[in-house]
Amino acid sequence: MKRLLTVIVLVVIAALTAYYITKQHPAAVPSSVASLLPADTSLFVHLPDAEKNGDAWHRTDLYQLYREPTVQDFLQKPKSRLPEKSSAREVLNDFAALGIRNGFLATNSFDSLRLIAGFEFRCGEKEAQTVIERWKSRIPAKADGGTQRSSIDYEKHKIDIFSSGQFIFASTIAGRQFLAATTVEDLKALLDRLDGRAKTPALDSDENFRAAMKQMPAEYAWMLYLQPKQLAQKLVNLRAESGRALPPDQKTLIERIQSYAHAMVFDGARIRDIGFATMPQLSQTKLERTTLALAPAETLLYGANIVNMQQQFDWLLESPGSGSMAGPLQSISNALTSAGVTKEDWKAAFGDEISVMAAWPANAQVPNAVFTIAVRDAPRARRITDAIASSSGWQKISRNNAEYYTAPTSGMLAVVSPTIAVSDRFLVAGLNAASVDGVISPAPAGSGLGGSEKFRSASKLVPDPSQIFVYLDLAGLYSRLDATVRPILQVGAALVPAISERLDPNKLPPAEAVTKHLSPVVASTSYVNGGYRSESAGPITIEQAAIAGGAAYVGAMIFQQHRGKGGSPPALTTPAALPSPSPGAVRPLPTP
Repeated sequence: MKRLLTVIVLVVIAALTAYYITKQHPAAVPSSVASLLPADTSLFVHLPDAEKNGDAWHRTDLYQLYREPTVQDFLQKPKSRLPEKSSAREVLNDFAALGIRNGFLATNSFDSLRLIAGFEFRCGEKEAQTVIERWKSRIPAKADGGTQRSSIDYEKHKIDIFSSGQFIFASTIAGRQFLAATTVEDLKALLDRLDGRAKTPALDSDENFRAAMKQMPAEYAWMLYLQPKQLAQKLVNLRAESGRALPPDQKTLIERIQSYAHAMVFDGARIRDIGFATMPQLSQTKLERTTLALAPAETLLYGANIVNMQQQFDWLLESPGSGSMAGPLQSISNALTSAGVTKEDWKAAFGDEISVMAAWPANAQVPNAVFTIAVRDAPRARRITDAIASSSGWQKISRNNAEYYTAPTSGMLAVVSPTIAVSDRFLVAGLNAASVDGVISPAPAGSGLGGSEKFRSASKLVPDPSQIFVYLDLAGLYSRLDATVRPILQVGAALVPAISERLDPNKLPPAEAVTKHLSPVVASTSYVNGGYRSESAGPITIEQAAIAGGAAYVGAMIFQQHRGKGGSPPALTTPAALPSPSPGAVRPLPTP
């Protein structure tokens, strides 16, 4: 009997403990916030736990790279130029003090600035009020002037309102939640849902939202949900206004997407992105990665994708409009028409699988990148390729049972000689003939990328792909960038004082100190459960690599312009071309 009583007491204590923990730390699920939002919400961003994200970030490879002593030594000069006090740093400190959970931002209109936002705070109410009041005190300075502050009572809540012309910021504290909106009506509706007075459907009852959430992980660092109907309608209106409206039976890609969700997860030392686009399947073709066996072991980037080749033909024949590509597209369109190439010819000539491969040998100044398309009907593929290449003045030769076309070299770098070749299996385009030869006449089997342990291990991090696959060797890419850029920076610092003022090239960390934290990045996309599900994993994800690559390219362009105005020596203009082979050019899409 005593033993039974002891068991009962322990069960009661465990239940009370679980209840207390649940009350203090409620589950960070999107439905708890989605129940506060209207069913027609177009954009919803959810941040479950800022403090937990900070702890998880400190365990990632990227943070360990940042904490490397040689990296910190190199960053000392750039960090010394930053202001001791910055608004971003103050916001982070405020977030930590508040202990923010279930932060969210949402809107149901892209036509006007109608936003609702909020978060839970774990600190004391007085401390939260102090921080929030400090935020509010900055509003008049940020507005155009003439800001008026007032308040109204609504049910059991007091709503604080800042107004200046068309600008309105309404907010309130309800229990341990701070809620805000850019219209008083939206804040009232938010409070009605919070208090249980609202009778209208909420976002958590929307079928598209529920279907998308089933594909999201149970725990994540942040999540985004997008309902693109409004954006799709804007695109339809723009096409109609420009006289390029599509037939009623055709839709653009964004019109086909019923909803899109994206979540980022801290997965131990790695970061993982998961996306899901609810939409009809566009192609029944399954990705085979036929070119994987042709990729050499030193390949830095490999990507394969299923596309609708018929749509690409329609795009080539579509009116090119204006812009830098209008002339070349018109020339291609005219060449295909003159050669009598039809849609049936194009569809029969090429398969739906395309791929990209890039390697950067130690003796090469730029990466050897190639783009391939599977060939179904070799005679038709040759006729189409010959028509396009001939219209642009490319020179033709035949070797290795393939036809090669080389672009005119006038005005091009000596290391770049764009080449296209078409064989019985592939159409291959590359920056030079040597890279194209590697696909047309590959090395013996067994020495390729697919046989490397690093590639096989990385591929297991994501589900088997049926639509898109991308592999990026970050360590290999950084090593080649380091070998190429380091001497240029050192010489540039001696000739351009502005470089030495911002950083010390002599303190660049050894490549080994960086690459030991960089494992490969992989991504895959498949069609499952009524939509395209994409997943990416690595020290950074493919999406983040694309953003970083784009930012590096833009930064290089700005830096080049700055040097040009300063009359820098022409010999230093070479680095501006280096970011062009960035992995940012390849990104797994939610749909082919």
